[in-house]
Amino acid sequence: MKLLNYDQLDIVGFAGVRERVLVMDSRVFGYRRHEDAWEGYGQLTYLAHAYFKPGGSTGRHHHNDVDIVSIVTRGRLHHEGTARYSSGSMTGERIEPMAEILEGQVMVQRSGQSGFMHNEINPDDDIAGMVQIWLAPSESVCEQASQRVIEISHGATTVYTGGDTELVIHRFDKGEVFALPEKGLCYLYQGELSAGENTIRRGTLFRPDTSQCMASTDNTCLLVVGPPSAKTPG
Repeated sequence: MKLLNYDQLDIVGFAGVRERVLVMDSRVFGYRRHEDAWEGYGQLTYLAHAYFKPGGSTGRHHHNDVDIVSIVTRGRLHHEGTARYSSGSMTGERIEPMAEILEGQVMVQRSGQSGFMHNEINPDDDIAGMVQIWLAPSESVCEQASQRVIEISHGATTVYTGGDTELVIHRFDKGEVFALPEKGLCYLYQGELSAGENTIRRGTLFRPDTSQCMASTDNTCLLVVGPPSAKTPG
């Protein structure tokens, strides 16, 4: 099984954020692509496991032609953004200056044709953790940028569906056995898995070569990136 753990990578960062970058698509990043990072998969172009310094932030900045999925893994973040809320835990048509995203929640921002501004802020005196994912939008996109907050449930939670790529987060307790996708890319961002002869630790990106895994810890969280029709755990 091909594995890449974030401990094998250098810590890089910007502003109040430090991260290890596991995926950088050469179609997007070209010569700036990190040598040790894996290539993208489908619409996935970037994946990094990051932490915010106490009181740190990304700084307010603009995005075009990219959908961003942010998984909060520790603490909380204050989100400032110009995209409108769509369906999810927050609804409505007005632009919100601030939202709070907690551990176990996911913020999905779709750029639409207009793009969006945002700033992610750690309001606390301890670090906050996040997995940051970038995806190339599908050809058919709305004019207005949108954002939503999703709660991660036990079992499978679909957090993003694009033209040919789907992101599903699977949360399991210790001892649960489940099937891995036949195609796709997996990232274990919390807990530990047993897969055949392999012990998969937190922070590991991998391509499955066995059909089943078992969660070795409670609250094990696995991100699966694959085509919408792919067989997924659960």
